[in-house]
Amino acid sequence: SRLLQNTRSCVRMISIYFNPLRKETNVLFLITGFDPFGNSDRNASAEAVRCLPAMLGDHTIVTATLPVVYDKCADTLYALLDEHQPDCVLCLGQAAGREGISIEHAAVNVKASSIPDNAGVTFSGEKIAENGAESLPSNLPLKELTGALREVGIPAKISYSAGTYVCNNLFYHLMQYASEHARRMLCGFIHIPPNESQKTDFAEGTPLMASAEVARAIKAIIAYLCA
Repeated sequence: SRLLQNTRSCVRMISIYFNPLRKETNVLFLITGFDPFGNSDRNASAEAVRCLPAMLGDHTIVTATLPVVYDKCADTLYALLDEHQPDCVLCLGQAAGREGISIEHAAVNVKASSIPDNAGVTFSGEKIAENGAESLPSNLPLKELTGALREVGIPAKISYSAGTYVCNNLFYHLMQYASEHARRMLCGFIHIPPNESQKTDFAEGTPLMASAEVARAIKAIIAYLCA
C-alpha cells in the first residue's frame, strides 16, 4: 500500500540521516591501533590493523599506529584527520579482560592512570579539555553494529566505560574534533582483547582474540556501514 511505501521511505531516510555512509561509494575509512605499552612488546590493536587490506570493495582503508602518549597520540590523530579527511574513523585499543569486541559508548573528560604512558607521564583525575564537555558520545550506530557482529559469530557488546587511560584520551579528542568540524564524520572507539601471541604477558585465563578475527570484525563493521 501507499502508506506502507511511505513508511518504508521514512525509515530509509532516517537510516541515511543517522548513517550517511549507506549506499555511498569510495568511502574512506581511517582505522588506528596503538604501539605496545606496559610490559608487552606487542599491541593487539596494531597487529589487527596490519591485517586489514588497503581496499575493501570500492572503499579505501587507511591504517596507522599511534603512540601510547597522552598528548602525542591526539596530535598524530589530528594530522591524519586533516591529511586524509576520512568519512569514518575507528580507533582500536587493547584492553585485557575484554571478552570480545567492545564498542565504546562515550569518552569522558578525565585523565587518570595507575601506569605511565610511554613517555613516563601519569595523571590523577585532570581534565582532558579544561572547558570541555564531561563526556562525548560516539556517533556510530552501536546497537546495530554489535548486532551485526553477533550475527556473523563475533562476540560483541556496547561498553559504557572506555577507562581513563590513553585510549579514552584519544577517543575524547576524536569526538571533540568531530563536533568542531561541519563535515559529517562517523567515528568511535573499539576495545579488543589481547591476541594469542600475548598469552604469556597476561594472567592465565585472560580472554584472547586472534588478529585475523578482529580484522574480520572491522570488515563486518565496514560492510554494515556501507550496505
